[in-house]
Amino acid sequence: MPGPLIPVDVSNTPTLEAVLLPPPRPPAPPAPRPVPRPRPQPRAAAPAPGTRAAGSPRSPARHQPAGRDRDGVGQWRRGQRGQACRRCRAVRRAAGRRRWRGVRPPPSATMHYASFVNGVQNPDGLIRWEQDGSRYRLAVETRVLWFRFAFQSGGAMAVQGLLPERYEERRRNKTETSRFDAAAGTAVFASGTQAPFPPGAQDRFSVFLQLVGLVRGNPQRYATPGVTEAFLVADTRDVEPMQVQYVGEDEIDTGNGVIRAKHFVRLQRRANDRRRVELWLAQSLGWMPVRLRQTEPDGTQIDLVYRGREGQ
Repeated sequence: MPGPLIPVDVSNTPTLEAVLLPPPRPPAPPAPRPVPRPRPQPRAAAPAPGTRAAGSPRSPARHQPAGRDRDGVGQWRRGQRGQACRRCRAVRRAAGRRRWRGVRPPPSATMHYASFVNGVQNPDGLIRWEQDGSRYRLAVETRVLWFRFAFQSGGAMAVQGLLPERYEERRRNKTETSRFDAAAGTAVFASGTQAPFPPGAQDRFSVFLQLVGLVRGNPQRYATPGVTEAFLVADTRDVEPMQVQYVGEDEIDTGNGVIRAKHFVRLQRRANDRRRVELWLAQSLGWMPVRLRQTEPDGTQIDLVYRGREGQ
């Protein structure tokens, strides 16, 4: 019989016992000697009041953070008396200057405008804008032929700009009012119906002062035609989206000189919207309107052109 292909040396083969049984355990190591415990030292006497023990860390500085105020700026207080330190007052002043970082509403002003209907001059119009940093009031008055139109908007001011609370329209002998609840996020119209009114939404005329604040806050944004701002706008009946687009710069002849201004156009709100609204904002007027023009579906044009402002 032939042998295995690989020869095996049987002399080195382990025994059966060595393969199946584990190796014996090594002897246990000697037990360690017990380590003597150090004797307790006598406790040092407590330091006298007003003194600090040697080697103890110093107490923290007197000015400690005391939370954040409503502007998100850390407020430090002096000792336990609660007096704001100099650094705190400086930071709070800086926070106040940053309040209108994105939107800069214009200062109060009363501006007069020459009014034209299809090129025929009518009695002057008026824009009265008042604000004290926390609240605002806007009044717009104009006459078309023998009819008087007056619009008023009032509300609060915040970091994001204007927060309308009440809007009123007076047309001939009829007055309609809408009210806006920012906390509930609703608009209540003259008919009693309601609609959502989220933060940042505007009314029919506050939207133009909101646009003024946006341009004042970042005029470089409107350097290239095509920049578009989107708003939600309420009147006395409904809330609807509105887009305003920057289309370029024009020179407006006011009758007392030529003023260069940025030209904005309200885009169509729907497919059959044939009413066109245009607005020209002038840097020389603090970005307030130098001209407003509305073109009705029948082609009638109503123009307001800057004439002057009170106090100048």
